[in-house]
Amino acid sequence: MFALKILFFMNKLNSFYSKGLILLASLFLLNSCGDSGGQISKGHRDAIKIQCEDTSDPKACGIEVRKNFIEEGNEFVILEDGDLDKDQIRKIKMECIRSKKFGLETYNNCLQEYKTAAINGTLFEKKFAAKPKSNIEALEQHAVRLVLFEQTDKEDFKPIGGGSGVIIDNNLIATNCHVTDLSKNNDKVVIFVKNINKENYDTAIIYKQAPEHDVCIIKKENRSEFSLEMNAVKKFIKFNSLARGDFVRAIGTPTGMEGHSSKGEIQYLGSAAETAVGLGYDEDTKVINHSADIDSGSSGGPLFDKNGHLVGLNTFGDEKFNFAISADHIKELLNK
Repeated sequence: MFALKILFFMNKLNSFYSKGLILLASLFLLNSCGDSGGQISKGHRDAIKIQCEDTSDPKACGIEVRKNFIEEGNEFVILEDGDLDKDQIRKIKMECIRSKKFGLETYNNCLQEYKTAAINGTLFEKKFAAKPKSNIEALEQHAVRLVLFEQTDKEDFKPIGGGSGVIIDNNLIATNCHVTDLSKNNDKVVIFVKNINKENYDTAIIYKQAPEHDVCIIKKENRSEFSLEMNAVKKFIKFNSLARGDFVRAIGTPTGMEGHSSKGEIQYLGSAAETAVGLGYDEDTKVINHSADIDSGSSGGPLFDKNGHLVGLNTFGDEKFNFAISADHIKELLNK
C-alpha cells in the first residue's frame, strides 16, 4: 500500500513543483591495541589511511579514527570467518574497493551489506544497469530525485518538498540540508529517493549533516522491492583545482523536470563571506558560481566537470546567479 501511494503521488509531482514547492595509522599500532572491535583487515587499514592522508599527523589521526569507530559501538566486519566461500569473499572485496576512499565507517558498512547479501543467497543476483547511450545518461546514473512525503493518516501521504541528490557510495547520497530539513525530528515525514528516469526507488534517513555548509548525507533504508540502483560518482574534484572558465554540467529535477541537464562554466570561486548575496552559510563555505541553469528542485543535485567528476552540489539559483557548494565539504562530512 505504501509503494502504491508513493507511486500515485509521483505521477502528480510535476504540478506540485509548478506551484513553487519545492589512515593513516601504523600496522604495529593498529594491531597492538586490544579492544572489542574485532580483527582489523588490510582493507580496513587502507580505508583509515585514505581517511587520514590529508591530515597534519596521519599516524595520530589513524589511532583516533579507530578509537572513535569502536567507541561508537561498531565492530570490524570479518569476511574470513567461515561463513563465506572464496568466490563470495572475492566479489565482496571487489564491490567495496571504491568505498575505501570515503573512510573506515563507509567501507565497513559496505562489507556488512554485501556479507549479509551473501549469507541470504542474493550476492550474485544484482543486475547490472544497461549501458548508457550517451554521456548525459551516464551522468544521470549518479543522480537521484528526492521527494519528502508527510503522513497525514495511517495510509495517506502528501508531498511537502523535494530536490535532487548525488550517489556517493553504495548506500549513501549527498544533498542539501535545506532539502531534507522538513524530515528532522519528524517521524511522519518520509524521504523518498528515486533513480532519475527509472522506476527504482527507496526511502532514506539522515545519516550525517553539516547545515553550516548546507551539506547533508542520507542513507537508503533498503525497504523497497524496487531497489534503488546505487551508481556512485568515481571522483571528487578539489576546490583549489578549479578555475574560472572551467566547463560544468548540472543534473537534477528543476520544477519537476526529472533528469534536466544544463551546461555552463565556472564564473566565480570564493567563500560565502565574499559573495554578499545572503546565502546564509558559514563564512568559510566554499562556493562555486556557474552559468549552468538550475531552479527549484535542482537543490542538492550534482555539478560535474568535463570528465564527469563531482565538483559540487547545486544549491541556489535565480535570474542572475547560480551557486554550488564545493564537493570538499562532502568529503569533510564523510570523514567526521
